[in-house]
Amino acid sequence: MDARSFEASGRRRTLIAACLLVCVPAALAIGIGWSVSDIELRKTLYAAAITLVFAGLFGGLLKVQLDEVAAFKRKREDAASFVTNVLADLKGVFDQVARARILIPAHQSVATYGDEMRALITARVQLRNVVRALERRADGVDEETRSEVTRLVRRMDDFLEGLTCEFRDNYKRLSDQQRGYEKRAEALLKQFAEDPSRQTPPELPVFVWNSLSELPRLADFIGPANDYRIQFEAPLDDASAWLRNELARILGSTPLGSLRGQRHTQTPTEASRA
Repeated sequence: MDARSFEASGRRRTLIAACLLVCVPAALAIGIGWSVSDIELRKTLYAAAITLVFAGLFGGLLKVQLDEVAAFKRKREDAASFVTNVLADLKGVFDQVARARILIPAHQSVATYGDEMRALITARVQLRNVVRALERRADGVDEETRSEVTRLVRRMDDFLEGLTCEFRDNYKRLSDQQRGYEKRAEALLKQFAEDPSRQTPPELPVFVWNSLSELPRLADFIGPANDYRIQFEAPLDDASAWLRNELARILGSTPLGSLRGQRHTQTPTEASRA
């Protein structure tokens, strides 16, 4: 039995119990009224029975209505919290990816490349958790929004999968090159330190960075980034726009129908990265 069926069953039991609590004393009052000869007492018992029935039924119906309102409020709050958490997860992934795009070309080292690619593996886990949450638990979220955001997040995950698979296939070779680079750089710097007449530091080898830069997916990621913008940033912006509009619908600030045409008109800055 799901939560909704359980709540409906609970309301039915509450209403039945209220009816029994009202009807049994009312029936007793009427039964006693029939058996007494005092007309005034009989009228009093009948009036008490009628009052009890109407007051009890009204109270029971009011209780059911209040329970309905409370259940709707809980459902709305849960849905709003769910959407807010998904937005936060997407923002966290974007922050990790943006950091990698800056640090890898800034450090130009295999060590930083390895650290940032491991962070992107963690980001992929986060995206997959988002997909599982959308597929398994999205009560109160519009079905079209759920389906579209799931599709867009999968596109983001596919892009990161390409980067991390490239990392898996090339990191050992690059790490070996890095060790050779470090020994040659250390020798050059030692010569520079031992020659006080030299004022300009030596130019260090760039073969490791050249090898890194030749990785096609990484080159796109830290360069012009056409695939990155199409396969990662654009889906992120669209997914964030869908979620923000869904959050507005859940909270009642804008009807769902008026949001349909807005979902693809927001700029990337408006849609995400807040």
